[in-house]
Amino acid sequence: MNTKTVLVVFFAIFTVGLALIVLLPFFLARRPAEPEPEARGAAAPAVEGVFRSDDGGRSWQARSAIAGGGSVAGLRVNRLVLDPADPATLYLLTDGGGLFVTRDRAETWERVNDTSGLLEPDANVLALAVNPARREEWYVAVFRDRRGRVFRTDDGGRVLREIYFTPLERFGVFDVHVERGGRTVWIATGQGGILESRDRGRTWRVVRWFADGLVRLLVNPARPAVRFAAGAKGSLFRSPDGGVTWYDVTAAYRNFSGALQNQRWFTDRSGAVWLGSNHGLLRSGDDAETFEAPPLIIPPDALPVLALAVDPRDTSRIVVAADGQLYASEDGGKTWAILPSPAPSGKRVTHLLFDAERAETIYAVVQL
Repeated sequence: MNTKTVLVVFFAIFTVGLALIVLLPFFLARRPAEPEPEARGAAAPAVEGVFRSDDGGRSWQARSAIAGGGSVAGLRVNRLVLDPADPATLYLLTDGGGLFVTRDRAETWERVNDTSGLLEPDANVLALAVNPARREEWYVAVFRDRRGRVFRTDDGGRVLREIYFTPLERFGVFDVHVERGGRTVWIATGQGGILESRDRGRTWRVVRWFADGLVRLLVNPARPAVRFAAGAKGSLFRSPDGGVTWYDVTAAYRNFSGALQNQRWFTDRSGAVWLGSNHGLLRSGDDAETFEAPPLIIPPDALPVLALAVDPRDTSRIVVAADGQLYASEDGGKTWAILPSPAPSGKRVTHLLFDAERAETIYAVVQL
């Protein structure tokens, strides 16, 4: 092969190579309208929804999956309720997302779809109580068509029927309580009424009308005749005799700055009354005659206490959520430890719940 031929071949190879270098990226490049392929590897960590800890709060796992697909993460949660008879069963009450139940400690959730069509998929579910004498009998408070309504199911949510609605629009039913015997039901309304039914919702009578709308009912587990009604403006009323007489006990905590705002009420097994609020954490051991502030390791008024839970087996074990931070006490609130929080920056822990059977299992709800 002479020199001229070598030069021609070399020039041809050089030209083809240069063309490939310049043009190949244009053929292989992804067009702007095409979506990028999903990255392989670990899924992004969950930032909202239900979380469960099986080691006393030292680590948390997301537990928001709906059976058959989907997730409860991102739904606005009103309450997380533990079944009184089965520790593995919990109820998730949402604002605009309906009602969900889990029977396996939040491994999977199922939407409650009643055949009667009363419980709509976008229902605002405000309260739920399970009859301790009949586990399939639930009382569900829902705000629907501008009124508060109470539904009863006798078969675990398959069929519901309406047993009460507020006489005026714009008022909800914010709490429901079922007596241990199973026939007597109490409800608290946004109109300020406590109503009682002694025949499982067939007929109702007025227990008391209050000037403020009511948002919570509390019953002392140790002495069920002692009851409390919490008002929408931060007030608290106590009845020592099952609702016959009532006393305003708001003065017992009014002087704690911020205690009237953003309240979270809780009664533990011993009958102690706990209050989380913009002030922080308060506790009463004398039926709300007096309150004290446990020495939580954050200054008063610094962060609101948005959720709290007390172990039903051991009332010295407490977990508190201050905004997105978690604190735990093993000695009734004398000393505190900081727990890892399932809530990332910008999110809050709004509900906490101890498992009634497993001492180290705790549930948390994280949302905006």
